[in-house]
Amino acid sequence: MPSPKPRPNTALIGIAGVHYVASELSRRGMVALPTTRNIAAYDIVVTTTDGSRHANIQVKTSQKRASFFRMPPSAKVRTGPRDFYVLVRWLPKENRYEGFLLSGRAARNEVRRGKKFQRKRILAGTRRKIVQSVYVSRKVAARSNQWRKRWLEWSL
Repeated sequence: MPSPKPRPNTALIGIAGVHYVASELSRRGMVALPTTRNIAAYDIVVTTTDGSRHANIQVKTSQKRASFFRMPPSAKVRTGPRDFYVLVRWLPKENRYEGFLLSGRAARNEVRRGKKFQRKRILAGTRRKIVQSVYVSRKVAARSNQWRKRWLEWSL
């Protein structure tokens, strides 16, 4: 019997996503500074080249075409005017990453929306527990498309 396929190192997957986002922002003419992995709140601090504007970015990465991204509880989602979440997933058929950009406030609202939906499923007996997350599936295509477009066009 063949040995089971080793599980991917999730830390390395997360770091790959952070570096993808940093390289893309740099390509767009911004200074993207990945933080050390010990900082809980942000993965990247991005500034304009003259330092006049900045943003704080938390990156959530999946190595496959995920339909949702795990998030912190809604009370811990950063919602300041310069706080953003970039959700990154690998598209194996296209051999590239796909990104979605949400403001901190939008991310918190989506975590709350997901929690409310899951709570209904628990009451109906079709789900056992709540997973704090943001969905980017076909069921929420309008919002997902908006976040995808925002990522493609975003700049400071």
